[in-house]
Formats: sequence, structure tokens, C-alpha cells
Amino acid sequence: MKYCPQCKRQFSEAWLSFCSDDGTPLVQEMTPAADPNWDPQIRDPKVQTLDEEKTQWLPREPPVAGGWIAPDERPPMSPGAWSPPPPPMMIPRTPAPNQQLAAASMIVGLAGILLSWCFGPVPGVVALVLGLVALSQIKKSPEKYGGRGMAIAGIVIGALTIAFYILLIIGWILAGALR
Repeated sequence: MKYCPQCKRQFSEAWLSFCSDDGTPLVQEMTPAADPNWDPQIRDPKVQTLDEEKTQWLPREPPVAGGWIAPDERPPMSPGAWSPPPPPMMIPRTPAPNQQLAAASMIVGLAGILLSWCFGPVPGVVALVLGLVALSQIKKSPEKYGGRGMAIAGIVIGALTIAFYILLIIGWILAGALR
């Protein structure tokens, strides 16, 4: 129970700290005799029996563990000592899937383009076959094999090399026929 020392009005709301009439800070005393402005007419004793009247101003017993505590009776909350956040979780890396055939397909296809004057369409055919085999393995078991992009690159490069030589042969035949 709180009261205003200015207007002597009582307030029972625990959240209220100023008088709603004049704005004076409210006073809450556990022992009314210590306040010089105390007026016994403000707050009558809650208990009328003489044996309990002497103890009504003593502090209450501590609340039961886990029980409800009034907001004005709670101990102040302290955030505790600062501690840095925990380090991020380490995610185990899974080993990369086997990419040997796909890589070989792409490498043979690129080497066939660079050395086409030496080996002819043979590297293109090898790149095409290796790329198709690698794609077939990747489709059957994708968790075991990887490198789909490299296999497709090997297939495309091999097919372009073969198409170039087919067009070259057609061009020679037409050139010979037109002579």
C-alpha cells in the first residue's frame, strides 16, 4: 500500500509510483511510525486482533519456490556476466564424388581441339564416349559419382569436333566432285 504525502490519498496499485492527483512521488513505508507525515487515518490496520496488530508491519515470509511473486516483491534482475557467443558449428565436409571419367572426357575434348591437326577426330570420339559413360554413371548413382557439368562439356566438345571433321570431309568430297 502506498500513499501520497501531499494529499494523503492511498494507492493499492503496485505499478503506480506517482500520485494521480498532484504528481507527487508516492511513499511506501514498512513502518508507519518512521514517517513524520504518517496519518493513521490514511491506512487502517488490516487486522483488528490485538495479537496480530503488532506484527502486521513486519516483512512477509519468502514466497514458495516456483510460486507467484508480486512484481514489487521480486528481486532485481541482473543479466549476469557477459560471455561471448558460442563458436559456429562445424559442418563435416563430405568428400567430393568420383569425377574421373567426367574430367577425362572434358580434358580429352579440349586436347582434341588444341591438337586436332595431329590426331584428327579420334580425341572427339573418345571425349564423346567418355562423357556419355560418365553421364550414365552419374544418373545411376549420383551419390557416388559427380562432375555432371564436366561430362556434358566433354560430350559437347567431342560432338563439335566430330561435326567439324564430318563437315571437312563433306567439303573435300564436294570440292573433288566439282572439279
